[in-house]
Parts: sequence; C-alpha cells; structure tokens
Amino acid sequence: MQLSYLLAILPLVSASVLPRQNNNNNGNGNNVDAGAGAAPDFGLCNPSIDFQLGRAGRDADEGTFLPSDPLVAEGQQDALNPNIITNRVCDQLTNVCEANEAAVAACEAAQAQVEAAGTRDETTAALFNSALGF
Repeated sequence: MQLSYLLAILPLVSASVLPRQNNNNNGNGNNVDAGAGAAPDFGLCNPSIDFQLGRAGRDADEGTFLPSDPLVAEGQQDALNPNIITNRVCDQLTNVCEANEAAVAACEAAQAQVEAAGTRDETTAALFNSALGF
C-alpha cells in the first residue's frame, strides 16, 4: 500500500474512530460547524508549532516542540515528541479556540502527516505548519 494512499484515508479513519469532544461550549452553539467544504477557521488561535534547541532546562543541543500560540500552549510543557504537541494543538482548537470543524479536520490531517514522517526536528514543525497554511 502506498504512503500517499494511507495519508489520504488516515484523517477519515481517525475522525470516525476518535471523535473530538467539544468541552468548551457545552452545546450552546458558540462553536459553529461550518460544514463540509468550508475553509478552516482557527478561531482565537494560531495552530502553528515551534521547534527550538536548548529551551530552559534542556541541553543546548536538545530540540523540543511547543505550540506557538500562548492560548494553546497554556499549561503545556515543551516535548521531545512532536506528536504530543500536535495532539495538544488539535484538542485546543475545539476546547478553547472556537475553531470550526474544517480547522479541526485540517489539524488532524496535519497531525497524521507529522506522525507518518517520524521526524523530530525543525522540518517536523515546518511540515505541520505548512499543512495548516502557516
């Protein structure tokens, strides 16, 4: 099976297996579902991630990831594993950012690309960010 095929169907499979829960709006209608084909609207947040060497408490040559947006990053420590951070970003789009479903789907697709790439460096952050248009 080709990798491109797997990447194409992975968001569909993961969306049906692991539905996201909206814990922020309690069903009050504030998180508008823009519907199929709508452009991603990331709401209050910038979903990009950052890779840096030598963050506080790390060796100078140790690279870690963090969400770029303070609202998304609140309470999150940096991580060696980019999948921890991409998961945080996608969760926060629903929980605090008021993003639409198209934005969440785009994030999940970008998250799958990062996981498939298996890298843990600046190219990983660039891959995730470019997949989301940043």
